[in-house]
Amino acid sequence: MLIDGHSLANRAFYALPRLTANEEPTGAVYGFLTMLLKLVETERPSSLAVAFDTPAPTFRHQQFSAYKAQRTGMPDELASQIPLLKKVLAGLGVTMLEAGGYEADDILGTMASRAAGSGRQVIIVTGDRDVLQLVGPRIRVMLTRRGISELEEYDEARLREVYGLSPQQFIDLKGLMGDASDNIPGVPGIGEKRAIAVLRQFGSIDGAVEHIEEVEPRSVREALATHAEQARLSRELATIKCDLPLDELEPGPWRPDEEKVHELFTRYQFKSLLPRLGLKLVPARPPAGEVPPFCWLDNLEALERHLSRPGQPACVYPWPSGGTRWQPAAVALAFDDQPVACLRLQGERAVELAGLLRVIMARLGPGAELVVHDAKPWVSQALRHGLTAISPAFDTVLAAYLLDPIRSSYRLEDSCREYLDLELPPAPEVRGGRTVQEYPDGELGSHLAAGARALPRLQEVLARRLAEAGMDRLYYQVELPLVNVLGAMENTGIAVDLQRARDMAKEFGSNIDRLAQGIYSLAGEEFNINSTRQLGEVLFVKLEIPVQKRTKTGYSTDAEVLEALAPRYEIAARVLEYRQLVKLKGTYLDGLEELVDPATGRLHTTFNQAVTATGRLSSAEPNLQNIPVRMELGRMIRRIFVAPPGAVLLAADYSQIELRVLAHLARAATLIAAFSQGEDIHSRTAAEVFGVPLADVTRDMRNRAKAVNFGIVYGISDYGLSQNLGVSRKEAREYIDSYLARYPEVRAYMESMIKKGREDGFVTTLLGRRRPLPDIKSRNPALRHFAERTAINTPVQGSAADIIKAAMVSVHQELLAHRLKARMLLQVHDELIFEVPTGEVATVARLVRGCMENALDLQVPLQVDLKAGPTWYDMSPMDEEEVRLA
Repeated sequence: MLIDGHSLANRAFYALPRLTANEEPTGAVYGFLTMLLKLVETERPSSLAVAFDTPAPTFRHQQFSAYKAQRTGMPDELASQIPLLKKVLAGLGVTMLEAGGYEADDILGTMASRAAGSGRQVIIVTGDRDVLQLVGPRIRVMLTRRGISELEEYDEARLREVYGLSPQQFIDLKGLMGDASDNIPGVPGIGEKRAIAVLRQFGSIDGAVEHIEEVEPRSVREALATHAEQARLSRELATIKCDLPLDELEPGPWRPDEEKVHELFTRYQFKSLLPRLGLKLVPARPPAGEVPPFCWLDNLEALERHLSRPGQPACVYPWPSGGTRWQPAAVALAFDDQPVACLRLQGERAVELAGLLRVIMARLGPGAELVVHDAKPWVSQALRHGLTAISPAFDTVLAAYLLDPIRSSYRLEDSCREYLDLELPPAPEVRGGRTVQEYPDGELGSHLAAGARALPRLQEVLARRLAEAGMDRLYYQVELPLVNVLGAMENTGIAVDLQRARDMAKEFGSNIDRLAQGIYSLAGEEFNINSTRQLGEVLFVKLEIPVQKRTKTGYSTDAEVLEALAPRYEIAARVLEYRQLVKLKGTYLDGLEELVDPATGRLHTTFNQAVTATGRLSSAEPNLQNIPVRMELGRMIRRIFVAPPGAVLLAADYSQIELRVLAHLARAATLIAAFSQGEDIHSRTAAEVFGVPLADVTRDMRNRAKAVNFGIVYGISDYGLSQNLGVSRKEAREYIDSYLARYPEVRAYMESMIKKGREDGFVTTLLGRRRPLPDIKSRNPALRHFAERTAINTPVQGSAADIIKAAMVSVHQELLAHRLKARMLLQVHDELIFEVPTGEVATVARLVRGCMENALDLQVPLQVDLKAGPTWYDMSPMDEEEVRLA
């Protein structure tokens, strides 16, 4: 097996979210190792080598000075991981091959040819299609495709099936079509499709040139006749050398240095990969033989006998936890000094979840301290089964989230390792991404027991860290109480008019079909509109629309490209509309009926409290926060969400909350005065930016000022604003500069946040929520500038998130205190949706507005707009006098 090192590292870098260890980026290395281990497990090579490029110029640069001249080099964050990758590969005993003056492809070609010539089978793994020219009777190529998990295998038969070419002809293909990524020119005007046609007819570039008069169409004939030598040069540049003088380089067997591997995998948090190497974890604590006592209980009667002393501190650890739909396989209950009780929640020996909840709540007693790893699902499930909501004293997931909001997950074993220097006994493998119903009692019980017993210690450390970071108020007064609020909202769900949804799905389907026929008519042929490749061929080859942007695999047809073309080309506008309808229908209408609970007739979305780095909530299955309301068709989707008979839906929406928070944070006197006096803030900004009296502000001026207002909140660039407004970057820059000149406090705020981010490595919201900024000092300008924008907008966005969360807690408590029947259903960014009996509407509206407008004391007033109606779409502003008198 021969692996293209830089190619796979590059693929892993872009496929995975940003991972760090010891403040060093590690995502590319982790992804590379994941791919490598999968390949070794499936292919079991007898010898293995990874080839790397070297920075020195190659013979191709000497032959053609423009070769790869346009390349900007890999991102600093990826480049910094290559030395670590090589260090890890050395520890694993993997042979690494490099040769000055040559590329990794040449090393792969030489090693593969040499091994195949000696009768061995060879597999080459890369993301570079050029290597397909090496395919032969004993050489297969595996091309990375999607992410780090999909590989497409090519042998000679597969190559001919896909391209209709031999490996040798694949070199000629590159000679004709060129390669933009390597700056190989090829023949102007000849793309992949026409190049393949030429080679299928004439066999090679030389064959086509010898029969130039037979080449069709005329444009290809003339291009090839004019640029024949350039085609031959391009072919030579694309040809991989298979005869390098590399006698000293040879792939070797796989021989990991166990001590070195343990040290590296521990330091860089790759320990989950150790079992795949056949290496056991080395637990730091508890030592061998000191797994806490535990017992497996197969029924609720045994659990009741086990929990003989109610009212004692209790810890609950479900495994595995998290995910969109909460379905743990087992749970551990630790009550004071008794053996940990382990129960299965799936499989033949499973106990009923509702019964388990009843036993726990009956035995806890009113003053029990319940520590839970991921508490919200327990709250939601208790309410779903008609029980009183569980009120956790501590949730280790939420605490870990506040301390490090940019992590991708908050598994208990990771928190124990980070905060307690404790390695839990490994849990059984979750195979295929899904929970398996049966696991060995000893293996799973050891993990569960150690996890449950670790929770009190983890609580102590996390609570101390929260206090040290100034986030204890945020945790105990907002995030932890919000667990019960979200659990109640999930349990309540929202009523859905399924018949209306069915009718709307049919209507959308008819419109999609109509649009498709119109697109086919404009294209002059039927094709797969959802295929980027086929759409690109129709737009840019057949219809000869000017190419806007290319990708590694062909023409780009993304939204940005289509939006640029739509004003001039009807087919682009139709495709945009088609895509929007398909997405809306697929996301919110198709399959909706399956998501509605038949027992309640309602849709129960799941709210994620520990996902976003800004502190905002998200929802899933379905995501009701992401319905595109800027387009009428998107807003129409909201019509399927209804109030039941005798009730209405009430919407309470913060007005311009982020701008108000910005005015408060920046202490911007003009903005504060405008908000305090109830002025239209966008008109006031337009008057300031354009230097005209308030009465002379036009609608266009207001719209531009609105874009600048919201753009400033997000640290928008002149390019971003120019795209939003459809103006030049120069004009956009003038708007931003004028804004900052008129609001110097905002400029000072932005500069101070960037400075604070550099000095502290994080910024905070009004309630102390921290956002780490690991890239604020990056040498990569793109990463650094993004971190700087994050430093500016996080205190604004995050404070707005804190405010509405605090308001939700207050509203929930007030509704319960006043024994009202109204129920909170949804939170969508700055808006809360309630289901309210008609007789309570005015009372609830006044109560909700009071809680929301007084959630946090700012220098500017918080304003809440109220609407009510029979559906989420059909809402009208409420009678302010009625609300005032309620």
